[in-house]
Amino acid sequence: MEPLVITVAREYASGGSEIARAVADKLNIPLYNKELITMAAKKSGLTEEAIAASENQRSGSLIYSLYMMGNTMPLADQVYILQSNVIKELAGRESCVILGRCGDYVLRERPNVLRVFLYAPLAERIRRAKARPGAKQMADRLWEVQLAKHDRARASYYNYYTENRWGEAKNYDLCLNAALGQEVCAGLIAEAARALEARNRG
Repeated sequence: MEPLVITVAREYASGGSEIARAVADKLNIPLYNKELITMAAKKSGLTEEAIAASENQRSGSLIYSLYMMGNTMPLADQVYILQSNVIKELAGRESCVILGRCGDYVLRERPNVLRVFLYAPLAERIRRAKARPGAKQMADRLWEVQLAKHDRARASYYNYYTENRWGEAKNYDLCLNAALGQEVCAGLIAEAARALEARNRG
């Protein structure tokens, strides 16, 4: 029986990261998010900073430009391949939750994967973004612009590296409104994951 993997994609400031953590806790399995950067860095010899910078910026950054001198494959492409390999290794080794990084697409050929997308109403997302430590004080309309910018970056990355469209319901097994609450969403995801595992087992 293959390990059970839950991939979680989410709108920015939807509360998706916290829900993913709650799912991992409920199922008593690890959550991989920033850890994927560390793992990819160890495998490649790239710095964690270079990998993190490449995730949301295909070109134009100083780190990117410096690294590109003498290299043929763009850094972002190298990082995508590295992280995809790390995700596949983890999925083959242990049950886990993978946050972002096109995990649903990377593991598209594995049967024991529950693909989740989390979204939330704009007002809820603005409220969450404003409550974050170190958040700037600005008008809601400016927060709206910021949230849209972050979502565009995520969609651009996903749409570039996969054959799917980010946030399109048919690409996921479960799409949930995070405003239902962390406990409710985590419970539904965990229940769906157990049901998937039982179906594949039987």
